[in-house]
Amino acid sequence: MKMTLSIFIIVLLGILTGYFYLPDEFLQNMDILINVVLTVTIFFIGIGIGENNHIFKDLKKAGKNILILPIGTIIGSFLGGALAGLILHRSITLSLAIASGFGWYSISAGLLLPVAGVEASTVGFIANVIREMLAFLLIPIIAKKLSPYTAISIGGATTMDTTLPLVSKSSGEEYAVISFIHGGLISLLVPILVELFAGI
Repeated sequence: MKMTLSIFIIVLLGILTGYFYLPDEFLQNMDILINVVLTVTIFFIGIGIGENNHIFKDLKKAGKNILILPIGTIIGSFLGGALAGLILHRSITLSLAIASGFGWYSISAGLLLPVAGVEASTVGFIANVIREMLAFLLIPIIAKKLSPYTAISIGGATTMDTTLPLVSKSSGEEYAVISFIHGGLISLLVPILVELFAGI
């Protein structure tokens, strides 16, 4: 809950700062700043994956769930995105681009901005923030009532970092490795899928 509250506060501060305090000259260069931050973020994600010396052993130990789980997460996210697009009478491809953020709100919003515009970027940011916040609320419940694998899938890309401790606590340490690899594989696909659907 502390993480959820922190996200709300940061977003609110960003909105207020952008609306009241930042000069137009700074906002015009926002694209450059976003690209720099995204590049650094992806770089450190790569370092995090590279530092895991046991990743190949973990892949073998987890077996077929390593591939089945991310595929299920992607299909479910696409179905939800397409349904939301139909209900809201929006472009299906743009809805799929937003859904392709898989909870990674910072990079998905940044990728959407230059291709799809400010409105799509804002919607993508909010949708993926909400997904992460819902993951914090639902993972403990879903892990106990349904399945640890379903709980991991809800977290999307976040299961390699922010929701990883929650998965481990709710499902057991044996699922932490699966959660990390699931989140890592999903995270690698986010930039590819967002740009693919946004560019159609």
